[in-house]
Amino acid sequence: MPPLRLLRCRAIVHLGAYGQFKTEYIQVALGGVSKIGAGLLAGAALALSSTTAMSADLYSGGLKDGPMEVNPFTWSVWAGGTSDYIFRGISQTRRDGTLQGGADASYGIFYVGTALSGVNFDSPSSAPANQVDTHLEIDVYGGIKPVWNGITFDFGIISYNYPNQEAGPELNFVEFKAGASKTLFSDITGGLTFFYSPDYTGELGGALAIEGTLSKPIYTYSDVGFTLSGTLGHQMFEEDYATPTSKLNDYTYGNVGVTAAYKAFSLDLRYWNTTLEENEAPAGVDVFQAGSAFVATAKVTY
Repeated sequence: MPPLRLLRCRAIVHLGAYGQFKTEYIQVALGGVSKIGAGLLAGAALALSSTTAMSADLYSGGLKDGPMEVNPFTWSVWAGGTSDYIFRGISQTRRDGTLQGGADASYGIFYVGTALSGVNFDSPSSAPANQVDTHLEIDVYGGIKPVWNGITFDFGIISYNYPNQEAGPELNFVEFKAGASKTLFSDITGGLTFFYSPDYTGELGGALAIEGTLSKPIYTYSDVGFTLSGTLGHQMFEEDYATPTSKLNDYTYGNVGVTAAYKAFSLDLRYWNTTLEENEAPAGVDVFQAGSAFVATAKVTY
């Protein structure tokens, strides 16, 4: 049996109706916990530390004042195109461009939305019986974004759907999300998010991704604002093999780029890379390509 490891978590505990809070440190003994299990425990600690955030965002003022709306109803729609649709470092369009679009709505701390994008998962080297024959991705998501002490939490669920799939392993999958972001220093925003799927796309089993992000406005010219941003993430899998003969590899991915925004228009230029070789699962040689790529994305939001 492996030696016990101790995980020390910080939690905020609500003590009563008058709003007092107490910081408690919870020490958990871990024995033989998997890497994904440890990640999920960290995500659970994040959720526990924000249990008071929802009430803080829904209610403003004293208790006798009653609930008070903080954020009104908002909505937006957007459309755009990208030279390469990349998801966690892996191309979803075989390095080709595609059109994208979506819509979002929020009321208070609650939000819902949908996003559509072209994809291309057909491999010219595969037999017809293995061609998935789907060229559209439809994502539907929803959740809450409570704010507490300057920290914006994000707890939600995302459903990734690929209509008209005709063959191959099931591509549709669901992820649960827990994240937090905060403005650091004067104008640098940092975030950390956990994504967990009990059965990842392609029927690859349980999977956990952990992403860290940073962004900073760097320059303004007339009405055009420029923002530098980057992401560093790590994707982990519970299973060791994608197929009996294909090893499934955990990997690290990241990007860095600059976004120029003018009113409703934006143009993003970004460099992506991963630690995967092009023939290492879940990447592929002629579909799901990994490795370095420069991507341009233009979008308009109404």
